[in-house]
This record gives sequence, C-alpha cells and structure tokens, in this order.
Amino acid sequence: MATPSVTSPISRSSSRPQLDLSGAAIQGNFEERDPTIILPNQSDDIFHLSLDIGGSLIKLVYFSRHEDCSVDDKRKRSLKQRLGVLNGNRSYPILGGRLHFVKFETTKINDCLDFINSKQLHRGGIDSRGWRANTSVNDDAIIKATGGGAYKFADLFKERLGVGIEKEDEMNCLVAGANFLLKAIRHEAFTHMEGRKEFVQIDQNDLFPYLLVNIGSGVSMIKVDGEGKFQRVSGTNVGGGTYWGLGKLLTKCKSFDELLELSQRGDNKVVDMLVGDIYGGMDYSKIGLSASIIASSFGKVISGNKELEDYSPEDISLSLLRMISYNIGQISYLNALRFGLKRIFFGGFFIRGHAYTMDTISFAVHFWSKGEAQAMFLRHEGFLGALGAFMSYEKHGLDDLMAHQLVERFPMGPYVGGKIHGPPLGDLSEKISWMEKFVQKGTEILAPVPLAPLITTGLGGFDSPSSRGGTLHSDDATLNVGVLHLVPTLEVFPLLADPKTYEPNTIYVSDHSELECWLTVLSEHLPDLVDKAVASEGGTEDAKRRGDAFAHAFSALMARLMEEPAAYGKLGLANLLELREECLREFQFVDAYRTIKQRENEASLAVLTDLLIELDSMDEESRLLTLIEGVLAANIFDWGSRACVDLYHKGTIIEIYRMSRKKMQRPWRVDDFDTFKERMQGSAEKKLPPHKRALLFVDNSGADVILGMLPLARELLRRGTEVVLVANSLPALNDVMAMELPEIVAEAAKHCDVIRKAAEAGGLLMDAMINIQDAPKKASLASLMVVENGCGSPCIDLRQVSSELAAAAKGADLIILEGMGRALHTNFNARFKCDTLKLAMVKNQRLAEKLVNGNIYDCVCRYESGAG
Repeated sequence: MATPSVTSPISRSSSRPQLDLSGAAIQGNFEERDPTIILPNQSDDIFHLSLDIGGSLIKLVYFSRHEDCSVDDKRKRSLKQRLGVLNGNRSYPILGGRLHFVKFETTKINDCLDFINSKQLHRGGIDSRGWRANTSVNDDAIIKATGGGAYKFADLFKERLGVGIEKEDEMNCLVAGANFLLKAIRHEAFTHMEGRKEFVQIDQNDLFPYLLVNIGSGVSMIKVDGEGKFQRVSGTNVGGGTYWGLGKLLTKCKSFDELLELSQRGDNKVVDMLVGDIYGGMDYSKIGLSASIIASSFGKVISGNKELEDYSPEDISLSLLRMISYNIGQISYLNALRFGLKRIFFGGFFIRGHAYTMDTISFAVHFWSKGEAQAMFLRHEGFLGALGAFMSYEKHGLDDLMAHQLVERFPMGPYVGGKIHGPPLGDLSEKISWMEKFVQKGTEILAPVPLAPLITTGLGGFDSPSSRGGTLHSDDATLNVGVLHLVPTLEVFPLLADPKTYEPNTIYVSDHSELECWLTVLSEHLPDLVDKAVASEGGTEDAKRRGDAFAHAFSALMARLMEEPAAYGKLGLANLLELREECLREFQFVDAYRTIKQRENEASLAVLTDLLIELDSMDEESRLLTLIEGVLAANIFDWGSRACVDLYHKGTIIEIYRMSRKKMQRPWRVDDFDTFKERMQGSAEKKLPPHKRALLFVDNSGADVILGMLPLARELLRRGTEVVLVANSLPALNDVMAMELPEIVAEAAKHCDVIRKAAEAGGLLMDAMINIQDAPKKASLASLMVVENGCGSPCIDLRQVSSELAAAAKGADLIILEGMGRALHTNFNARFKCDTLKLAMVKNQRLAEKLVNGNIYDCVCRYESGAG
C-alpha cells in the first residue's frame, strides 16, 4: 500500500556546529593545489559526516576542509573593489569544499568505524597541522544517518566513537539526494542500452515528475513531484538482498561483487528453460516468441536429475541476475505507466555500474513501454540516502549550489574508487608508498564476456541483452565517483549567448578509438613532462621520486579511462588535459614549467621594445594585420604540443618564431580578419566607436603573451578600450598565470608609456595605484587590469569561472580567445553576446583535420559579431 504523499522538508538539526557558505569567496595562494575559500559568516567548527547504513552496505559521505590561512593582497583587494566583488581583507577560517564518497559492507562495520576514527571525522576531520589528538568529542555530538542500521548500530557508534546518531527518514533522504544530484551534477544521469552508455542532460525546469527506483536489499518505487514532494507508490521484496542471499546459498560466494564476477562467465541456458526447449528448438511465432526467449527462469532444473553441485556457479549467478533485474525493470515500468511517467531513475548499490544489470533493466523498460519510457541510471547511485542525510545539516548551503559550483575531480587518494587502502595519508611519502597498489588496482580488469546480439523479445520473457564493451572491474574499481569540490564562488560566464546549450568541448573522447588517440598523445608527452616537473623542483632525489609516482598514477588513470571512457561522466579532451594538471598538483609539483616560463619571459621582454618601435612605424591598417599575425605566430610556443616540443629541441626560440612568421601568408585556414578589421577601423561610409572593454584570454608565457597578446592589448588601449587580461588561476603547462602577469606588465611598462599609464589606472603598478575614489576623475584614461579565470587547465569551461571574471565580463563588449586550449579544444563553437575573436595556431594534426579540415600549423582567425 502506498504511503501518504510527503510534503514536509527534511528536518533540520541545530544541535551541532553548522557550515555557513553565505558570502563565500575564493582567497589564498593560488599556487596551492586547490583554490581555498573564505567563509566570512562561519563561526563554528565543522564535522560534516553522514551515513546510509543498509542491510548490505554502508554508504558514507563526508566533507573535508582546508587549513586556516590569511590573505593580505593589496592589488587583489583593489581589483575586487573596482569590479564590485567581495573584498576579503580580513582573516577567516579557510574551509575547503570537498565531498568524498566511501562504501563498506555492513558486515564489516568495524572497518567503517575504524575509518571514521582514523580520519577523526566524528571530531571534525584531521587538520594536518592543527588537529590535536587529545581533543575530546562533545557529549552531545551527533552524526546524521539513515537506513535500518542507523537504529541497529546506534549503541555501537556511541560506544566506539562517543557520538550519537540522529536518524533521518530514509525516503526523505533518498529523494533529497536524487534531486540534488540531478540538479547540481553535470553528467550524472545516463542511459545504458546494448552496451552503450549515453549521458543525459536534465533540464532543471523539466525534472519533475519522475519515478525513483531504489534497489537496495529490497526495492522502493517513489513518485517524485518536486522538492520534498514525493510518494512511495510501490516496491518489491525481490531486490539486491535476494540476489546476494540466494547467490550465497547456491554458489557459496562470500561477497556481492564475487557473485557479479561469476555472472560474467555464466551461460544461463544451462538452467533457464527457453521457448525453444518447449517447442523443440522452434519459435512460437504465432505470439512472437523466439526460441531463445526465457520461458521460465531456472525452469530447466526441474526436468534434470542433477544436484546443486552439478551446476556451474557462474550459470546460476547469471540466471539469478537476469531474473531479478528483468522483473525489477518490468515492475518499475508498470508503476510508471500508472502515473504517466516517461522517465525512470534507478539507484541503489544493486546496480553498481554493472553493464549487464543496466542493460537488462533498460531492455525490460524499453520492451514493455514499446520505447516510450526510458530507464536512466545515476553515477552516484549508491549514495542517494547518504547525500540526503548530509543535506539535512542546517546551513550547509548545498540547497543553492548549482552545477557550475561543484567540480568533480578524479579520485587520487589512498582509496581508489571507494575502497580503503589503509589509514588516511599524513604526507606525500605515504601517498607514494601506496602507488604500486594504486597501479595494480587501477589496471586490474576482467576480460569481457561475448554475448549474443539483442533479439526482439516476446511476452513474458527476454533474450540476452548485448553488453559488448561493458566489463566488470574488481570491487574497488566499480565505483565511478570522483571527489566533489564545492566552490561557491564559481559563476557562469555572463556573456554566453545561451548558457543552457553551451558546450565547451569541441571533441569528446567517449568513442574508444578517439580516446585511444588522445591518450597516446598524452602518453608520448609524459616523459618530457616528468623531466620538466623534476627540473622545476631542482632535480632533487625527492623530486625524482615524486615524478616517478606522478607518472605511475597518471598512467594508471589513463588505463582506467581506456577501459571505461565514461567512468567519470561525458569526457572531453579538455577533461583529459585537466586530469593531467590535477595529477601533477596532487604530487606537489607546484609549477612544472616554472623555470622555462621565466627564461622565455626574459628573452621575450628583451626584444619587446624593438617590436613596439617597428609596430609604431606602420600605418593603422598594416599594424592591425601585423598584430594579429604576431599573435598567431607567437602561439607556436606551446609545450603542450608534441610537434612544438620537437621544434624546441631542434632550434632556438628566435628560429622557431621566424619559422612561424613565414607561415603567416593569407588566406589562413579560417580567415575572418577583414571582417574584424572593418569592425575595428570602420569603412569609408561608417566609422564605429571603439569597444568599451575587451577581455583578452591569454595563453602561453613568453613570446605568446609578451610579443603577441600584450602588443594587441596596447593597440586596444590606444583606441580607448579598457583591457582585462584573463589568465589561469593555477599552473597548466607553460600557460601564464594571473599572479605572474603584473610583474610582466610592470617590466613592459618600463619601455612603453601606453602600457605604464594603463597599468597605473588599472592598479597593476602598486607604487602608482590610483585610489578608487579618484577613479571618476580619470574616466578618460583606459585601464589595464588582470583577473584570474578560476581554472588550472590549458582549456576553459565558461560555465565555471571566477567571480572576478564574471564581474569583469558584465561591462565587456569584446572577447579575444587565444590559443588551442581556449579557442579550439574548447569554445571553438561557442557563441557570445558580444563581439568575439578566436585566434590560434593548430599544433595537432588530428585536431586540424577534425575542426578545420586542415593541417598542422594552420592558422585560425574566427571573428563573430555579438549574438545578443
């Protein structure tokens, strides 16, 4: 019988410290692995931990924090005031925003308690330098939990950890967790048919109603109509517990995953009765049943004279899996039909990313609905209840967080895919010590089992769904969940023409051959990258050790992605490049190309004066063309390109630059220069006003920014256009960082009055900084500013930019995206509300062929007038 509709929100608790994210802002040293966050309204210590303790598995979600630090940056404070961004000139507790996901078997609850204790999650988590072992737990301290175990093990938690459990309603938590994931996590939901995984982007305005089917030990079916509005409409006692329980009796398996592994090698025809068994190998064509349809699960056992030990455990496991999965899918659709629901989301640890299970459920829904209903699955399927319990903490701020404020990063800790390998890591040495285990576990793969092609099913039974390409990994590799980084200050770039349809990646690597190609490129570049990273740290033995560990970790993650491209969502080329940078930071390589960047900056600054004199001797039209040619030519200085690395090894920096200038003959592969020139300089009939503010997304250090983009910025400044240089917050290859640009501009200003005056107006030269109150008097003076983009990748996703950049964009009417990462890998097809110029030299043959139907070293100059 269905329970009454629930409309009340999740109950909140005020009996413990709360996390208050209001007014949060990125602060701190951006050389750190992750930007830190100040919480100006946070006054309590934090120990966010929640559990879903089911009959089979314990699911745990916990929040980790950063250390306290203070920030006192006069230039940043001035810029924030100028742009109207929160000024952080006080010291606040710095709380990172990381959500971690871990699971344990319920029978091993002591392992779970040991893990909580080892990380001191019940005390608020370990501050690696500030936590004191003798800190006592408040007698009134509680942690949130849901599931039957929240009642069953409450005394054990009190006895072992000294904390109480505050029990949250299970259905409330399931729905709250599902709603949160579907609204806040990009690429959370996906379909799985015939072995193909396809991600579905859910429109938040069209999410409700839907059917949530949670498959745990049993199955609950919940009609969700909105936030806090749901009704349990049905369920079945035949679920994951049934599969595991019967499987344990019949096969003697010791774990759920062992049972799934057996099914990979099974042949259900040995135990299942097929239509062909009844009709002498013939179809029952009159009612549309093929001979291979299952007429009765385990039906063939009746007529046999065999004992249990005569049957293969693999065959039994597969027959069980198909029987239970198919029936869950069929019952779910019938309930969706009752309420006219087209979408059904399946969650719970019965599924755990197993391709055959998902295909079977999808097949049942598709068949019985005649293709009108759709089965969808969630990557965080097993954590719905634990997430809902986590959200029940008051003032955590999660209710208002959107997709652009949650960044999922690949797991790189002591637990890979959710399985714990020993106690929490205290330092980098421990991280390296588990690297060999990481490599072993990350690449441990079982061969896929060939399955028969999909055949139309008849009434009551089903054929084998095709799951080619789907494989079952060992237990610790099946949980495709990264760490969610909460960054409340990330915003959607306000100049996107249509944020809902914006897609940053121009190339996705979900296709196996495409992924293999790009992983090969990254692998070939890896030795050179390791050399540069080790050299950046002085070539010490410690640096060599970390470099080796980084190479092993990155290789293992590439192997993991090669086996399952969609493990962490819809993967684009930009994500692969970001993964590499995240992995470098994880092994404390702060800036792998630091030495190279310094050398190239010095060489380029030495010739900047001569270049500016040459430019000033030209007429306006020739100068503009030369400036664009200069940007394109200088863009060849890219240590992320294999071809360019080879050129570095063959010649000097000047020889490379001369070679690239020779390739500047027009027409370029994409050549909109004349249209851009007309907008900048007008025509005989019409003169257009200069742009008010230009955002210049700069790329590489050295010649690229100093001899390419800075002279272009100078030209805009001379026209009266305010210029904002937009650069990375964190290192990525030899890309220039925002924190490096003021020094570069200051050196350039010594030889150029235009740059000097603009830098003074923009607050880049500290000894001549203009007071904010004096700004109106200097209104006629075009200023030069620098803002961080909020990322640490060669590419940029404009759904996730810093609050500084978002503020600067609100007054901009020209965007210049420069470099392969920002203008080709991402944003090549993006449309904006204002005028946009995309400039890049193509330095990868495959990219040249796919994007512009050209060749390596082709040039792209794409100009688009504003769409809004």
